[in-house]
Amino acid sequence: MRKLLLSCACAAGLLATAATAPAAFAERPLPEFGKCTKVAEGSTGAYTGVTCVTLATTRPGHYEWSPLTSEEKDTFSGAGNEAVLATAGRLPVKCIVANFNGTYTGPKTATVEIEFQGCVNGENKQCTGVTSPQNKSEIKTLALEAELGYIRDEEINGKRVVQTGLDLKPSSPLTEMVTYECGNALETFSLEGSVIGQMRPIDRMTTAPILTYRATKAGVQIPESFVEGAPDTLSTKIMSGVPPKTETLASTLAIKPITLTNSTEVEIKAIEK
Repeated sequence: MRKLLLSCACAAGLLATAATAPAAFAERPLPEFGKCTKVAEGSTGAYTGVTCVTLATTRPGHYEWSPLTSEEKDTFSGAGNEAVLATAGRLPVKCIVANFNGTYTGPKTATVEIEFQGCVNGENKQCTGVTSPQNKSEIKTLALEAELGYIRDEEINGKRVVQTGLDLKPSSPLTEMVTYECGNALETFSLEGSVIGQMRPIDRMTTAPILTYRATKAGVQIPESFVEGAPDTLSTKIMSGVPPKTETLASTLAIKPITLTNSTEVEIKAIEK
C-alpha cells in the first residue's frame, strides 16, 4: 500500500476551495505495530514520551521504539458482536457473534481467523462453513493475512488527522476467505477479495485495541481502500445447480465494534514529530 504523498502545489490548490486538504507528508514506514519502552537508567532513548511520538531533539530522551517482529509471538483475541455479510441481489447473512483470533507477525502484518456463530440468511436458514466445517450455523474463515495501513491521512486547519485500518485478505495462494452454504448443498458461497476495518486507538500502548468493519445499506464498504491504495473490496462467487453455474457479486462485511485483548501491550504508531 502506498502512503499519502501529494505535491505542495496540489495541496495549495485544494486549500483555495476547501477548508480541508490532503497534506504532503514525507515518505515514512508508519503506521506500524510496536512497543514504546523506557530505556535503562543512564541510557538515552530517541523519544521524550511514553508514546514514542515526539523525537528527543532538544533534551535527552528516555523512551525507545521497537517495531514488532514474528519472534515476539504477540497475540490478540476477542469475542465480538453482530456481523452482517451482504451480497448484491442476495439475502444477507447475519451472525450473532464474530470471534477473532490473531497473531502479530511483523510491524505491519498479522494472521487472523474469524469464527462467526449463529449465522442465518434472510429466510432464517442456517449458514454453515464448508471449507472449515463447524457446527450448524457456524462459519469459520481460513487463516487470513492482515495488513496495517492508513485509512485517513490529511491536514485540517494545520493539524494532521490520521486513522489506521486492518486489511484482511486470503492467505496466498488461496483466493477465498471462506466458503459456506445456507441449507442447500448445491449452492455454495465463496467470499473473496479483501476488506479493511478501522483499528484504534493509535499512538498509545494498549492491551485493548478496537476493530470495526463498516458498510452502508447501499452496499459500499467503508473504507474501500487504504490512502492512495488499490481497491480492497469483497465479492462472493456463487456456485449453484447441476451442472454448476457460477456468478460473482459484490459483497460487504459489517462487524460492530469489537474490543480485542492483546497478550501484551502493543501500540499502533501512526505519527512521529
